[in-house]
Amino acid sequence: MSAGMYNSVIMLNGVSHQLSSLLSSSTLNNSSLFNFLKEWTSTSSTVELQTSGSTGLPKKMQLSKSKMILSAKRTGEFLKLQPKDKALCCLPINYIAGKMMIVRALVLGLDLHLAKPSKNPLKGLSFRFDFVAFTPYQLEYSLDQLNNIKTLIVGGGPINEKTKKSLYKSNTDIYETFGMTETVSHIALKHISKGEKEFKALKGVWFETENDCLKIYCDSILEAPIVTTDVVELISKKKFVWKGRADFVINSGAIKVFPEELEKKLNQTISIPFIILGVPDEKLGEKIAVVFEGETPKNFKDLVKVLDPFERPKKIFNLLVFPRNNNKILRKILINKILKSNGSN
Repeated sequence: MSAGMYNSVIMLNGVSHQLSSLLSSSTLNNSSLFNFLKEWTSTSSTVELQTSGSTGLPKKMQLSKSKMILSAKRTGEFLKLQPKDKALCCLPINYIAGKMMIVRALVLGLDLHLAKPSKNPLKGLSFRFDFVAFTPYQLEYSLDQLNNIKTLIVGGGPINEKTKKSLYKSNTDIYETFGMTETVSHIALKHISKGEKEFKALKGVWFETENDCLKIYCDSILEAPIVTTDVVELISKKKFVWKGRADFVINSGAIKVFPEELEKKLNQTISIPFIILGVPDEKLGEKIAVVFEGETPKNFKDLVKVLDPFERPKKIFNLLVFPRNNNKILRKILINKILKSNGSN
């Protein structure tokens, strides 16, 4: 059975449409949506998509439509989404996050509105939306308009710590997401507007650790558990605190340092894009370094005082433009580029 037979109706801008009629007419002027709906209603049991490449090279893969439907149901249940709730899709439809907003609308009967992916997708829109998905980049440029959103999920990268603190006790329910393409979008959410520190699993999902890294079980979506490179503190089988990625850990003088934790601290004082990494050092094994996009802040020595002395970068690199895909910094590519220029590869 094709996924299109599961729900043959989609609501767009308050109007219900039969998918067959919509696809056979010329009324749908969004080519990305048209192409996805055509693929969704095909006899194929899978959908082709591309990973974002934030931790490696982008790759194409096939996702089961039935698993996408199940993922949509679990999100709807967790967030208590209701039929006819107004949902905004402002993410590229060629990636999993955008595709899943369409699938959630189909499966949950949401009233879907489309906006061009941009840094401020709410600009010029007069609606109050019940459900929206943002990237951290979009969140930064929409902070003064969050009252127009009831429930917001943010994924695809880390949220600036200063921004996260400003969202505490927001009237909008704001969740940071955790997931990957292989798990069909997010499988855990963290309620940051309530100040929560831990991610909570969706229905049918539970966790273990293996060598301090997160091991994910996802009933009816993963055929076998996935051991990630995400280092976590496991609170229970349904909750964890994310620490960083094992493949980015810096071993400096026998002390393990998570770049992501240092970045969280520095985000409170540094506003321009940067990343922390380790570079080879004869005495320490690795020393902590920072890469800035553009010039180094003039008062850098004062800005890093939020870090403990052993955490402060010992070397500074500058790059005119960071490699990105859909506004996500391609961390591995960036690190390899810096290491190569430093003579470390």
